[in-house]
Amino acid sequence: MTDPTSARPDDAVPFGFIDVDRAEKPKLVRGVFDAVASRYDLMNDLMSFGLHRAWKEAAIARLSPQPGQLLIDVAGGTGDLSRGFVRAAEQIGKRRGGQPARAIVTDLTPDMLFAGKARGSDEGLSWVAGDALNLPYPDAVADAVIISFGIRNVADIPVALREAR
Repeated sequence: MTDPTSARPDDAVPFGFIDVDRAEKPKLVRGVFDAVASRYDLMNDLMSFGLHRAWKEAAIARLSPQPGQLLIDVAGGTGDLSRGFVRAAEQIGKRRGGQPARAIVTDLTPDMLFAGKARGSDEGLSWVAGDALNLPYPDAVADAVIISFGIRNVADIPVALREAR
């Protein structure tokens, strides 16, 4: 374990309470989420006392989903935020009309995507295994990109943010 008061080597990044080699972090993150995928939503409820739901609702409100929009939800896990985005746009569409909104749930961990698909009710959602550091989409394809809680799990936050932008 690295002393948190010491300088971090250039190739080290945080992983929980330790520093790890930047190249190793994606494998470690994937291992954690592979192990918890089937219980991820329950874990979020228990660990945040349900507050993660309010945080996601606030993020969706900030995104202001509209009919016909496309969201890329990076580190989207089981798709909660994406489902909320599509539902919020659908409510507006009932009043104003327009094409349904869509969301692409993108996650490094295929098991998280499988767990999300197993929940059903995925109308308007697509599921893509992908890395926040190298998204598998052309530039300017989406109306919005979000990486809520998953930002802490990427190996290089500035690169992930540039990729999203």
